[in-house]
Amino acid sequence: MPLLSTLLLYCLADLVAQSVFQVRIVRSRTVWDGGLLLAVSWLLFLASRRVWIFLLVQALLVAALWIGNPAKIAMLGRPLMPDDIDSFPALIEVLGPLGWAGLGLPLLLLGGLLLVNLTWRGWSAKLGLAGLGLVAAIPTSMPAPIVTAMDARFGNTTWDQRENYVWRGAALHSLQEIARTLANRRPSPGRGEALSAASQTLARPWLASLAVPPQPRNIYVMVLESFWDPSALTKAGYSEPPLDPRFEALWQRAGRSTALSPAFGGQTANAEFEFLCGFPVHDFTVKFESGFDNDLPCLPRVLGQLGYRTVASHPNGPGFWNRQNAYRHAGFERFWSVKDFDLDDLNGPFLSDRSLYRQVAARLDREQDGRPTLSYVMTYYGHWAYDLSEQRPAVLTASSDNDLVQRYGSVIRHKSRELYDEIERITATDPDAIVIAFGDHLPTLGAKFGGYVESGLLAERFGAFTPAQYGVSDATPLIVIDGKRGPLRVGSVPMFELPRLVMDLIGSSQTTLFDLSRTPGDRLYRPLPEATLIYSGREVAQVCRTGDDSAECADAAGWLASVELLERDLFEGKRYALDALDQPRPAFDPLPGAKPPLPSVEIAMPTTESDAPGDGAVPAGAVHVVQRQAASDSSD
Repeated sequence: MPLLSTLLLYCLADLVAQSVFQVRIVRSRTVWDGGLLLAVSWLLFLASRRVWIFLLVQALLVAALWIGNPAKIAMLGRPLMPDDIDSFPALIEVLGPLGWAGLGLPLLLLGGLLLVNLTWRGWSAKLGLAGLGLVAAIPTSMPAPIVTAMDARFGNTTWDQRENYVWRGAALHSLQEIARTLANRRPSPGRGEALSAASQTLARPWLASLAVPPQPRNIYVMVLESFWDPSALTKAGYSEPPLDPRFEALWQRAGRSTALSPAFGGQTANAEFEFLCGFPVHDFTVKFESGFDNDLPCLPRVLGQLGYRTVASHPNGPGFWNRQNAYRHAGFERFWSVKDFDLDDLNGPFLSDRSLYRQVAARLDREQDGRPTLSYVMTYYGHWAYDLSEQRPAVLTASSDNDLVQRYGSVIRHKSRELYDEIERITATDPDAIVIAFGDHLPTLGAKFGGYVESGLLAERFGAFTPAQYGVSDATPLIVIDGKRGPLRVGSVPMFELPRLVMDLIGSSQTTLFDLSRTPGDRLYRPLPEATLIYSGREVAQVCRTGDDSAECADAAGWLASVELLERDLFEGKRYALDALDQPRPAFDPLPGAKPPLPSVEIAMPTTESDAPGDGAVPAGAVHVVQRQAASDSSD
């Protein structure tokens, strides 16, 4: 029975994967892959009470792995990975009823049937259970030898997980990557190791501090869901440019600056983590969900210690991406989630940006207590599948047959218009304010990067990306407004360097958490899960992958190794590296209700010439990312 059912289910799933998702396992590996499935199926059969339940369990297992992997490859370019378990609840919530019907309930059914059907009675059942236990114990008890042996036999292309999958199949891929995850676990570093890494990072020369006004300024941050400029889709055939003309003009004044994201098509929380805490995300982990266990002096907490009230706003459930805990660890004083908003202007399930901005502004005014404010807003509208409504109808047409491309153009028109309206309101009512707005990641535009491939922007898989295509895949629009100086031309900035920019803009020269991860002054690194990008100005000069031995890649790998060590110490370990920073290591008690005194900071007085406002001019003594980009941006 298991032999016949395994053969039929495997062939059926393989046919679906090829015909629907265009993913075909290399034929020579199907023997190994199918053989492993057969072995597990046979052991399950031996330990089963009922044959029909066994067949249902096997069918659900095959659907989850041999159809689920190709589906994820088609949508996001990568197969299922062990770290995806952390983001699984978020995926179900995003998909709504479809998520429960297609993912949640089948997996609950699989687990329930498996438990109900297992039996201990009889020698065959005991043999089957012992075999299943052995299969589970092998990768957990000796993961490193398993990974070494499987990499040697089946290969491992670290920068192309799709290629890994088609050369392994679902069973081999799952076993190999689970073992790799277990083998790569590292203990928290000791005090000496952490402080040594911190001192090496902090010893790198800094460039300059920014000339700032002597009074504390409000800071408004808007992170926009799936916000990107689709005018780059040359084959979309939009009837007019998607960006609102006023926003387009503002972005031009800012030198078309870009924020370099760790994510593509999803995992917003990783972009948030980088902006809030100043450390890069370089693997498939969702940091809000896994590996952010400690209270730390991230940007909200540092600003709180300087006398700011710090408020995060996002009109979604507080548990989505574990935000209620992550925001607390980062130091936010308040978190306004979906229960705090009037859902008066919905597009599908998503509150419009205009309503979100309006409600946040009104509540900030009502609850003003005299302190300067950090208002951090994470928008929700613009999420896949790019819903339109009567209030926000299709305002652009497109010649592309890709319906996501068609809808996305109109969504971006609405989002960019409402963003510009909010920036205009802030700069009119609070002219000295710091305003920062950027997209969290590029949108998903169909299977195998359909909308991007159609216009020649990207290849069909990550492993085939050119350096220029990597540069497209991680860059979203970035606006930084320095009060009355207007928009800054900051070039291309990794999101984990943005909190240091904020500190420079408010005139704080203290050594912070963000300084521990800064890249060398003459380099710009953008770590990604499968590669590290080295930027020269606005362009990707080199893509460093595992095994690259060039001097540039060796330097980048050394920097990333130090950052990884500090990350383990700070976010999961004993936080020894905090002793290398200026601020004390406090218990992080909540801020008092009364307005605390603001500490004095050194203000670099600008010269008349360097401080004169101009169209896109770089201000005097600009923050290091501004200075580092200035030469390469001079032609913008």
